[in-house]
Amino acid sequence: MRSNYCRFDILSLRSSLFLFVCLFIIFGSHRVLADFDETTLNKAIDRAGLQRMLTQRMLKSYCQLGQDQFYIKPDEKLSEALNRYEEGLNFLIDYKSIAGVEKSLDSINAIWPEYKELITATANKNNVPRLVKLNEELLSLSHQIVLNLQKKSGKELGKIVNVAGRQRMLTQRIELFYLLRDWGFDEPYYIDRLNKSRKDFAEALIYLDNYPKNTNEIKLLLAKAKKSFHLFEHSLDDKNNAFLVSLTVGQLLGYMKKVTSIYSKM
Repeated sequence: MRSNYCRFDILSLRSSLFLFVCLFIIFGSHRVLADFDETTLNKAIDRAGLQRMLTQRMLKSYCQLGQDQFYIKPDEKLSEALNRYEEGLNFLIDYKSIAGVEKSLDSINAIWPEYKELITATANKNNVPRLVKLNEELLSLSHQIVLNLQKKSGKELGKIVNVAGRQRMLTQRIELFYLLRDWGFDEPYYIDRLNKSRKDFAEALIYLDNYPKNTNEIKLLLAKAKKSFHLFEHSLDDKNNAFLVSLTVGQLLGYMKKVTSIYSKM
């Protein structure tokens, strides 16, 4: 009789454990999905995409310091961009459970100390090639995080937020490689990246313009961006236009910030 009772207790315990596991899977999975719903992911894509822009802004500001372009306060902009990039790294820790994100963050953290030491030192032309190499690695890794988040989203809007956010980066990248050419870095490696950035920016404007769910506000902002870009593109072919390029890039960045923000909240 006691043996039967024990068997009954064991069966009851197994049933209870099985029920607990099932409930954990159901409600645990629901909690994880709720943490990463579409709106949350779109905002994360927006913030991760901002990291790409900040990589280009940091090195751009370094080049402005090296060329004594203090009228646009590059020292303040460099410090701000560096702080915001580090804030972004802390923000993205919450998404490390998404496939690929933790690996990219680990790779960024591995090269960040050297990059930070170089970028905050007195601007020196001799350090530029090493900084460009590290900067390209940071950009690539930051972009990969965006792609991981976009893949997790699996929605068309997630891709739109990515593309719009990438436009912010391209404005800074265009100016960065323009400044590098002005500073004497006119080898094909640098010129090719300037030309590709210009091409990518123009093509992405067309892509975004064709998105069928654009609001009237987005259409207006994209129209302004296209007009500004086409008006100043010829300035990129000439040297010593840094001030004009900086003004127009500032405009374009403002337009694309607004567009990306609107998309991320749709």
